[in-house]
Amino acid sequence: MVWIFVLYLLYGLAFFTLGVAILSRDIRLSELGIARIIRLLAVFGIIHGFHEWLELLEQVQVASLGSQFKVFRLAVVSLSFLFLFYFGLFLNIITLFGDKALAATRPAVKACVATAALAVILFAAWLDLGSGRDVYTRMLVAFPGGMLAGIGLILYSRTVRTFSGSTATNFILAGSCMVSYAIFTGLIPSDAVIPVFGVKVIVFRGASAFLIMYFTIRALSVFNLEQRKLINDQLQRFSQSEKMTSLGILAAGIAHEINTPLTNISLNVELLKDLVGGDERVGRKIAAIERNIERASRIARELLHFSREKETALQPTSLNQVIASAFRLIEHQPLSSIIGLHLQEISEIMGIPWKLEEVFVNLLMNSLDACTDKDRIDISTWMQNNRVMVSIADTGHGIPPEHLPRVFDPFFTTKEVGRGTGLGLSVCYNIIRQHGGEIELTSVEQKGTKISISFPGAADDNGNHPGG
Repeated sequence: MVWIFVLYLLYGLAFFTLGVAILSRDIRLSELGIARIIRLLAVFGIIHGFHEWLELLEQVQVASLGSQFKVFRLAVVSLSFLFLFYFGLFLNIITLFGDKALAATRPAVKACVATAALAVILFAAWLDLGSGRDVYTRMLVAFPGGMLAGIGLILYSRTVRTFSGSTATNFILAGSCMVSYAIFTGLIPSDAVIPVFGVKVIVFRGASAFLIMYFTIRALSVFNLEQRKLINDQLQRFSQSEKMTSLGILAAGIAHEINTPLTNISLNVELLKDLVGGDERVGRKIAAIERNIERASRIARELLHFSREKETALQPTSLNQVIASAFRLIEHQPLSSIIGLHLQEISEIMGIPWKLEEVFVNLLMNSLDACTDKDRIDISTWMQNNRVMVSIADTGHGIPPEHLPRVFDPFFTTKEVGRGTGLGLSVCYNIIRQHGGEIELTSVEQKGTKISISFPGAADDNGNHPGG
């Protein structure tokens, strides 16, 4: 019949289009967990679409195609559902246990899962060979594979909701259609007629296939949204870097202009102390003047640190040693006992040790200011993608969300007047960028703050050092 021909043709085309649409996406730079396994779904789509066309050939062929053709078709459908099973399994692992869970899974575990799945397929194929049909293959492989994939897509929608609510909805709809397809394909025989509707189950399979293709392709827009977000973040970092460069030049000029009158004031204050002798009342006033002179001098020094360019040659530096040295410098602080060091073996970086030490002293002091004796500060180092990673996480009072975009701006501070100049994080930002590194800060009020820093290793693959 013509409608059977058209139905199987479109049925196979829907899955084939799904596979091609996924493979045509450039997801090499994506950091989404699903990007690591989405090609499994693409392979399923292409192979399964090919299988439906084989089934079409079987439907329209008048003469028998022989047992070898049926064995070949059975092998194709089994292979397609194997890829769908792997996709569903891995997607659920990523969704339930995090993006790093799949990479952390031991190769032996993956091999056992692969062997078990292959054994089930071979057993189902052996049962089906006698009849030349794929009843057991659909029941033992297609149904669990489709259910895993459908449930995985539905659960993964929570992960992408931060990008777009409509994209998350498309994941839910694609997963729901996949569950329907698993039921129509795995549990209901191909020649069955659906009650009430009075049509064969193949019509519902074809409709499900089309809807899976439609909603999945719409859900793939999450990669475009992610790329747009990455580009916006990079533009924001570039803008911030340019702003810091301009402010650095301005800060240097201001610092030099401030230092000259401060020096004259200090000399005159010393002369005044000699003139007034032992007058206690005047002495207290002079002491207050000296404290304010010292505060102004400290601001000028921090401005110079903020604006200073690469005055010292970079050298191979152990970041673990720098962090340990910074910790020793603040050991006398009342709350230093809440700091925990978790320093793994890492590569050296090209750096200026005393400047890096200043960074970690500043960051640790900020964390201490935000904490009480019931809180905790953890500083960790590790390697990731040939970069040296540092994390400073505290459980302190955190930073209000409206202040987060300004934390690296010069002179911005949430501390009380007299307790901070607002230059500490700006200085840290400038020094880290000078070393070719990156810094990010996230915070939740009353739950704590986390600072993530990354540096390139001492030399890249071509032997080039960061910073020249």
